[in-house]
Amino acid sequence: MSLRVITFDAYNTLINYGKELIEEIAMNITKYLKSLDIEAHFDHVYEIYMGLDREIRLRRVVEMVYVPPMDNVRTFLERLMRKYNIELNERMVIDVANIIANTLLGSGNVKLNEDAQYVLMEMKSDGFMIGVISNVIFWSSSVTRKLLDKFGLSRFIDVQVYADEVGRAKPHPAIFERAYSLLTHGVEPDVAIHVGDGFKEDLLGALLDDVIGVYIDRTDSVVSSGSPTELIRCRAYAVRRLKEVLLIPHIVSGCS
Repeated sequence: MSLRVITFDAYNTLINYGKELIEEIAMNITKYLKSLDIEAHFDHVYEIYMGLDREIRLRRVVEMVYVPPMDNVRTFLERLMRKYNIELNERMVIDVANIIANTLLGSGNVKLNEDAQYVLMEMKSDGFMIGVISNVIFWSSSVTRKLLDKFGLSRFIDVQVYADEVGRAKPHPAIFERAYSLLTHGVEPDVAIHVGDGFKEDLLGALLDDVIGVYIDRTDSVVSSGSPTELIRCRAYAVRRLKEVLLIPHIVSGCS
């Protein structure tokens, strides 16, 4: 019996969010700070949050750096409080971390990808072992696990691996190696595929770990005509929609 495994990124692959969620987080943080008599401006909160988010994403690709979520929340607040000449305390860090997590868990701006449940169900029925490999920035893996439960996806997933549990973030090979080790128990898989919306974190990360990479290209940055598009023969592909991932096993079956 063949061993086939597939892993998925979590955010904007299985679960979608956008600018509206970040605005909601920034508004809730602003309200909290005003409750402490800190006259924080929404624009400042949003800009500093987004600026640090971009910085973290760049550093983990360029330098392969991982920073725990709570440290990122602390850095965000340090920069924000510096703007208002206010001394930061640890209670504020804990409170804001909880605000971010609770906003995600209760927000209508976090939505299930319309193809996610169908794709996982089809992959599972086709005999694939299924995993999730996800980075974290401002919230811990426990939040993502709860969201996957909330949206009914956990029942299809055999293994979940997160940056804050491994101490490494995509595209570092270590986080991919941990997931595939848990999925295969050391047995060489016949097929190993990783799917995600990050060109550098997901596609290049998969290639660094000698896994077939599938990039979800919703902006047509690399898909110019038909989808799936083969980017590197038998190694890397791009699709416009998550549902098109179901075609990849058939395509790669012609590579052996």
